[in-house]
Amino acid sequence: MSNYEEFMCAFSEIEKYLRRQAKSNNKYDTFYRLIDKAKMSSPAVRQYETDLRELGDLRNAITHERTDGHPIAEPYPATVSLIKSIARILKNPPKARSFQKEVVKVLIHDKLEKVLKDIKEHSYSQIPVYDGEEYRGILTTNAIARFISDISEEGIAMFGNTEVGEVLEHAEASEVAAFVGIDDDLFTVLEKFNEHSKDRKKLEAIIITSNGDPNKKPIGIITAWDIPEILEKIDPVKC
Repeated sequence: MSNYEEFMCAFSEIEKYLRRQAKSNNKYDTFYRLIDKAKMSSPAVRQYETDLRELGDLRNAITHERTDGHPIAEPYPATVSLIKSIARILKNPPKARSFQKEVVKVLIHDKLEKVLKDIKEHSYSQIPVYDGEEYRGILTTNAIARFISDISEEGIAMFGNTEVGEVLEHAEASEVAAFVGIDDDLFTVLEKFNEHSKDRKKLEAIIITSNGDPNKKPIGIITAWDIPEILEKIDPVKC
């Protein structure tokens, strides 16, 4: 196929995706109108909105007012590669499951000594806390530092026996965790970080469970340190 044919094939796939996301049966909805509708429910469309609009402009430019069936220009190979990558990612977006791993968690009545050992062994800075199967909060090294600074000299000598629940009380209201399901896409994950940043809250971690329920077993965890990897996974130029 020519560059033009490959471009138009990928464009058609994207247009079909937008129409499904927009739930549009209106054949008169333009490509740009479909973007406006689809981005209301699709983090992926919001992520690629600028690219999609520019690709729409290019489609119009190379097919404008042609009656002989031939395009007035051929897209560059890099442009064809870009639109094909976006079409592929929209059709099969990378999932949160790519960050699935064993998650170290602690219970509300565990001793701080155990937590400190986990932190030292695994270099963790955020650990989810549970009361049985119920999620109670995210314990951070910052909360532990605030706890230590608040206790007396006598208390410091025995703080290793302190229960996690008492330390968790020193967590800031802005130190929170969010949850996603294993099959949620990474566009959703990235938006959660962005939304908390806009609200001036620190999203300590995004915890992965089977369906996004906070009280289900944690099967993966994503922190701000993973954002570069997420961006690489959804970058159509690198995919």
